[in-house]
Amino acid sequence: MKQSGIFSNFHAFGKITYQLVTSKVFLLLTLIGNSLIGLSGTLFFFLERAHNPKLTHFIDAIWWSFATATTTGYGDITPVTTAGKILGIVLMLAGTAIFAMYTGLFADAILSTQRFRGHE
Repeated sequence: MKQSGIFSNFHAFGKITYQLVTSKVFLLLTLIGNSLIGLSGTLFFFLERAHNPKLTHFIDAIWWSFATATTTGYGDITPVTTAGKILGIVLMLAGTAIFAMYTGLFADAILSTQRFRGHE
């Protein structure tokens, strides 16, 4: 029995999403992004720990790295050294680029499927 309406679209979207998040490109991009966050957090910790009173634990540096890469920027931890600020700039640019790539992957997957389905 063929589904119609919102449920067929939901099922198709679920299938597209599953195929995308298990693809090699998506997994590689995720690995690169998480590595960037981990490495940036580690570097930030070593650059800032002696100078930044808000950086008391390693997890604070990882928190800063996630918030900066995702451009959330809570502002609870900010770099105080020049090297930390430069690292923040690089991480913001890289995070924006990575999330733009995720957006492109999802858009391409959805639009490609719609072309093949003939806009049912």
